[in-house]
Amino acid sequence: MEQNGIKNASLRLWEAIEQTFTEHTGFLFLLFFFNYFTMAWSLLLKQEILLTLGYGLALFFCFVLLMAVLRRFLSGVWISRVKTALLIVSVLMFGMESFVMYTYEALIGAGIVNSVLETNRKEAVEFLQMYVTRRELGAVLLGGVVIFFAWRRLRDVSLSDAWKRSLCKGLMAAGLISLVAVLPYYAEFFACELLPAARIVGATSLAVENAIAYHRLADAIDTHIDLTENNSEIKNIVFILGESTNRNHMHLYGYYLSNTPHLDEMQAKGEIVAMSDVISPHSTTVEVLSELFTFCDYESDKSWYEYHNLIDVMNAAGYRTHWLSNQESSGMWGNVAQLYANHSTMHKFTRLRDSLEDSGILDEELFPLLDEALADASPDRNFYVLHLMGGHGLYYNRYPYAFHKFKAEDVKLQIGERYREIVAQYDNALYYNDYIVSEIINRFRDKEALVIYVPDHGEAVYDEGGSIAGHLEENPDRHMIEIPVIFWASQKFRDKYPEKWEAIEDAADRPYRTDDMIHTLMDLADIKTEEWNPHKSVVNEEFDASRPRFFGEENYDTQIRGK
Repeated sequence: MEQNGIKNASLRLWEAIEQTFTEHTGFLFLLFFFNYFTMAWSLLLKQEILLTLGYGLALFFCFVLLMAVLRRFLSGVWISRVKTALLIVSVLMFGMESFVMYTYEALIGAGIVNSVLETNRKEAVEFLQMYVTRRELGAVLLGGVVIFFAWRRLRDVSLSDAWKRSLCKGLMAAGLISLVAVLPYYAEFFACELLPAARIVGATSLAVENAIAYHRLADAIDTHIDLTENNSEIKNIVFILGESTNRNHMHLYGYYLSNTPHLDEMQAKGEIVAMSDVISPHSTTVEVLSELFTFCDYESDKSWYEYHNLIDVMNAAGYRTHWLSNQESSGMWGNVAQLYANHSTMHKFTRLRDSLEDSGILDEELFPLLDEALADASPDRNFYVLHLMGGHGLYYNRYPYAFHKFKAEDVKLQIGERYREIVAQYDNALYYNDYIVSEIINRFRDKEALVIYVPDHGEAVYDEGGSIAGHLEENPDRHMIEIPVIFWASQKFRDKYPEKWEAIEDAADRPYRTDDMIHTLMDLADIKTEEWNPHKSVVNEEFDASRPRFFGEENYDTQIRGK
């Protein structure tokens, strides 16, 4: 009797599935396409062919079951409304994630959402100008027309022929087998990343949660520093915080265009040390700043704001701290840099603006702020941070016309004319950046000073003929994290601290990741806390060069370097 009940229930379920498939065939295939396309694209780029097929069959199986359940509880006009709502949401999510895949070859994640939340109006316009051309607009228009007519023609298509019912049996059997096969290994994937909507909602939720947390950080950060050693004597330590700088596009690092003449000259004179093998811990500014100025790194087991930061350490050591920035002075989504600025003895910005404002100020407008800070400097010790716009896109907005030196024909990459023009603009931005860094250095030539130039992260610019320009966390290549790190010391510094300069020179080719920068800077300044670790200071004899350098879950040296 019980077996007959199970058999009858199974038959009724199959009948419902078969009716659902035949009555809503067009809708099911449309719904499947809009929710399958971007994940399939991503998996195929990774050459996961079997997983792509298995994921597709399982997804289609789930959609048929969903529709069968809806038919059980809804009918008539309500079914039509639910179908329309599902298609509208699916098309919107499909459009958003397709754009991200086309631009970055990555699915939407918290890093991308966080970048959107950080972006101001000016940057959003610049981004669209860079990535949305007539070709993209034409493709969007054509795609919209195709989607519209496909929707009109297919959403109510039904099947009745026997062989099409057989198709239903084959697809459902294959879908069930695929689901059973992959679910034990990809349960979290099916729970959180099965649909574009789930990915976007999850990423947005995490990004907003992080943004809210940033607003609470001012009260959460522990500013009480216990120094275990403070023998600091260096009069001036200057930290130039760059933006979006790919060392592979700098002549100083072997690039074929001469866009770093000032740094090249300093290197010829032995005034600088350019480290050859450094990566950033992340490829977005907020994530980098969370670790660059704190004791937090990829081995940490606490949130970054639970660690002490460099600004508070330098304050405790008796330095007058100056934060000078050409980036936003406030932001509705909580720029981590603002926290460090507010902890500094003095902080100034080129303009008072928040996340919704930006007037494209050039980095040279930092010079008056630096001159003012120098006039108001402590006679004892000073620590300066200068936050640049550097190589942030749109690249042609980062330099004046006088620095428009390189043109598309100068670029040797095998890419289209438009893309070579963008690469040339980026190279011009770094040409201007070379001037900015050298002018900052020149203001300390007659002082006892150590200057460290460190960009937050790198920037991909269609390198090796690729299709990506920009930076993101979700699918990085090496150009997004391979950065220059440059030390400059005045003659007075080198005469007074020859052993420190020798230690810097000895470190030039050591593998390094900038989430350990706080250890290096404190080592050079002869400042210690319990959190300081000599194995993480690249200028220390005890530096551990064998530590793996991870970017997310990938080992840079074995998985990313060759990308």
